[in-house]
Amino acid sequence: MKDFITYQVRTIVGGAVVPVEAAGNRLIGTVVRTASIAGVAVVALIAMIICLSIALDLWLTDIANPVIAALAVAGFYFVVTIICLILLLAARSTKAGAATQPAPAAEAKKPDTPLSANIEETVGPFVEILRQSGLKREEVAVRLAAEATKQLGPVSLVGLALAVGFLCERALDARRK
Repeated sequence: MKDFITYQVRTIVGGAVVPVEAAGNRLIGTVVRTASIAGVAVVALIAMIICLSIALDLWLTDIANPVIAALAVAGFYFVVTIICLILLLAARSTKAGAATQPAPAAEAKKPDTPLSANIEETVGPFVEILRQSGLKREEVAVRLAAEATKQLGPVSLVGLALAVGFLCERALDARRK
């Protein structure tokens, strides 16, 4: 009797699980496939931009001296960046003009995102330890860093970290010489 009931339960549950499992596998397969293709495309795009930059620099080096060639390539990317920023500001002003009610100042300062909640959750114990230890300057520095991280966002934060890292490395390298 136990075998019969086990067989019936497996048949009923198995019949319901198989279509759900197949749909899940198709969905996950599609998402993974799309994400991997997009990742390969982004890597190929970055490689293409790097190769084009090197080729442009080498071509300009033949025409002018290497410093002028490097400045010309950097200037090209600077112009592209300025154009993109202008387009982003124009798109933002269009969205801002369409909104009828302005957001309160408190809501504009603190975006309620999962990233900011995660930052608060992570930094909270450190701030408490610094407060208990009486390290006021360090506590303020950690709080300011957390607020800056919330306002910058992940991509801007990585860019800022890279820039600061390069500047610190050059300062340390200059001291060694």
